[in-house]
Amino acid sequence: MSLGQGQPLRTYYGLLGRFAMAFTASSFAVFGLAGAIGLTVAQVVPSAAREAAACGVLSAALLLDAYSLKRKTWCPVTLRRQTPKDILHRYGARRAATAWGLDAGLVFTTYRVSSISWAVLALALFGVAPWWAGLGYAAGFLVPLLLGCSLGPVVPGNDGTIALAHMLAGRSSLARTTCVAALTIAVAVVGASLA
Repeated sequence: MSLGQGQPLRTYYGLLGRFAMAFTASSFAVFGLAGAIGLTVAQVVPSAAREAAACGVLSAALLLDAYSLKRKTWCPVTLRRQTPKDILHRYGARRAATAWGLDAGLVFTTYRVSSISWAVLALALFGVAPWWAGLGYAAGFLVPLLLGCSLGPVVPGNDGTIALAHMLAGRSSLARTTCVAALTIAVAVVGASLA
């Protein structure tokens, strides 16, 4: 998180906390809305049809992630954009952390390594995933981020956070492989429930 560069540790962790709260709030709002729609869908569409749709969504996500793994690229259905960095210079670090957290937590507004977030959002729309799935999504994103950013200042080098980011970026195939494995298990479990 470049907005923490050169900041005292207390300020740095305050910015991380601000980012995390904003991310959690926006992901919770998006998944909450999807879950509310899913409650209506669950009343209208039979359970077997929703489970079959869930299996289809998870299978599509698996194919997308397998493609990403093979091509060593981002999720093919993700937007190729990020929150503008000039927010930091125009509004300051506190507002930038909030804006970046709100934007990144929306699921569909920035780069994604995996299509899992899209799949879980679709499952919420189908009434298969619970309305509070956004909290799990936020935890899945924020726990590694906060752990990495917390370890950054202790990594040797001129700027440990940047060194850690480069180290993790060089191992992105591990994240992609983990996502493909998780989706494979999910497809098998949901597919078995349909049998």
